[in-house]
Amino acid sequence: MIEIFSAEKCREMDSKSINEIGIPSIVLMENAAIQLLRVLRDKGESFLILCGKGNNGGDALALSRHLILEGKKVKVCIISGNQNYSNDFRTNFNIIEKLIDKKELLFIQSEEDIDENFIDDLNNYDVVVDGIFGVGLNNELTGMFKKVIEKVNMYGKFIAAIDVPSGLDSNFGIERGASIRAHVTYTFEVIKRGFLKYKAINYVGKIKILKIGIPEQVKKINTENTYILEEKEYKFLLPKREVFGHKGDYGRALVFAGRSGFTGAAFITTECTVRAGAGLTTLICDKDIQGILANRLVEAMTSNFDSNIIELIKSANSIALGPGFGIGERQEEILKQVIDNSNCPIVIDADGITLLGKNKKLLKNLKNRAIITPHPGELARFLEITVEEVEDNRSEIAKEVANKYGIVVLLKGYNTVISNGKEIYINSTGNSKMASGGMGDALTGIINAFISQGVNIENAALFGAYIHGKIADRLGEQVYIINARDIINELPIEINNILVN
Repeated sequence: MIEIFSAEKCREMDSKSINEIGIPSIVLMENAAIQLLRVLRDKGESFLILCGKGNNGGDALALSRHLILEGKKVKVCIISGNQNYSNDFRTNFNIIEKLIDKKELLFIQSEEDIDENFIDDLNNYDVVVDGIFGVGLNNELTGMFKKVIEKVNMYGKFIAAIDVPSGLDSNFGIERGASIRAHVTYTFEVIKRGFLKYKAINYVGKIKILKIGIPEQVKKINTENTYILEEKEYKFLLPKREVFGHKGDYGRALVFAGRSGFTGAAFITTECTVRAGAGLTTLICDKDIQGILANRLVEAMTSNFDSNIIELIKSANSIALGPGFGIGERQEEILKQVIDNSNCPIVIDADGITLLGKNKKLLKNLKNRAIITPHPGELARFLEITVEEVEDNRSEIAKEVANKYGIVVLLKGYNTVISNGKEIYINSTGNSKMASGGMGDALTGIINAFISQGVNIENAALFGAYIHGKIADRLGEQVYIINARDIINELPIEINNILVN
């Protein structure tokens, strides 16, 4: 499990490791340099190392030493208006001075030093390593620093940032005057909170986590209860099927979805419920579309709102409600019937979320047994705020809603947020090739199927989001666009791949 920390918690983590555990800061710096060497040594033969005067610059200097000893061509550029260096920086600087040819040690102390020679270096070196600023930056960059960063972004062939791209606010994911646009960011131990903000995407590039020797107990003490699960952890979220298992062991799943003109939503949700492993699946929809869907759904049963659905609701192990459902008075009454007569978990999406937003008192009967799966627009309507407010505070708002109503919130989008009101989980699978109609309906069906098989609502949301995006990531390497039908077809294969590997 990967932790996500604020800048303040990152500093506390380092401080406790050094001052309470007793790991010398110079040891952590050396560990960082060794890990950076491991991932960078094959990226090129020549390295331009940009160093600030603090410990981020010290990491860069220690890396420079290792690269020199490996026989790489290295040029070190110290970017600082003064020589008020940190202690660990100075230790590594004193070594570098003795190892490096004087013409390969450059000092930029003012804008005048940012000349054609510096630009030529940016053009000619295989890799530019950014070690100017770390997590501690909290002011706007101007003058010399801003100009350096602009030139690096303009001319650098391959830019690797150490811990945080210089100029990026690691809490809010915004540039402070200017920010390095890294091709890859090698961050230490934890992911910084700001990396997950949409505005940070163009600055961090690919994110790689390097372990530098921070004890796990220190991370636990400082935890902010925000995580990304590692791939190996997902296989334990879905129970293994016993050899003697039968359809009755894998649950009765209901789907309330669809109306005239929205048969596709009902079909996709139902098919995904079937293909993700529910034992028995029944779609309940408007009578005027039941025949159409009954002809398309081979493995699922169908019923309609005019039938006696109360017994079906009472015997269900899981229920999905909302895709293509409608938001009229009749649908509102059906939602109340489902909530009042069920004891099982319910996944509520799309129109179902809109209906809940109008009738929030219904949430009292859903405590500890509901998942809502809004996209930002739906959650904004639910909360009566703007989409921008949701997008700017995705994790915080999802956690707040989950905590207030005692439900699980799955906020869709890039870096999907899942919260039970206490912890926050970020799902990092998925890509923009999924941006097509029906994708949300597919996710609802997948989660519904996992719940029917006995998975708790939190784990069902986590595994559902992961598998949904994982399919898209694999297919996205081969195709231009991914549709819900692709998810339907690939579900059993991908689930099995995760469980057996």
